[in-house]
Amino acid sequence: MPQPSKLPDDYLAGGYFDEQGNLRERYIAKDGDADIIAKQLGWARPAMTNHQLRRFYGHVRAAANRLDMTENFSAVYINLKKLDPFVSEAKGKGKIPDLFYDFVIKNIKVIRPDHKEDFTKGFLEHFQAVVAFFTFHYPKK
Repeated sequence: MPQPSKLPDDYLAGGYFDEQGNLRERYIAKDGDADIIAKQLGWARPAMTNHQLRRFYGHVRAAANRLDMTENFSAVYINLKKLDPFVSEAKGKGKIPDLFYDFVIKNIKVIRPDHKEDFTKGFLEHFQAVVAFFTFHYPKK
């Protein structure tokens, strides 16, 4: 029987990067946080679907594409903050699991407005891993 879905207790406590500035392996590795979160999203209630997850990831990818074109992280950062009301609305309507709401909000809070690497090499890579592991575990959801 699955346990209640929740983020790991120490999730993002030290940020995305280790002391050498490398992305912490736990955010992209099999059996790491991305894999655990992906599994939980599939059995949470309401369960997340591939379509929903990819739609929210698409918003994040679009922000990355804008950054590639403008190099103005301040503008992109504001667009990332817009995820907050989007996931809040979906949660309020009972369309997404609380875990996904917590995942997005926690990651947005960790991204520092003057550190684009938090987004490009941290959150973006981590979210991509969650999507990939979700598709692996639930290919037809």
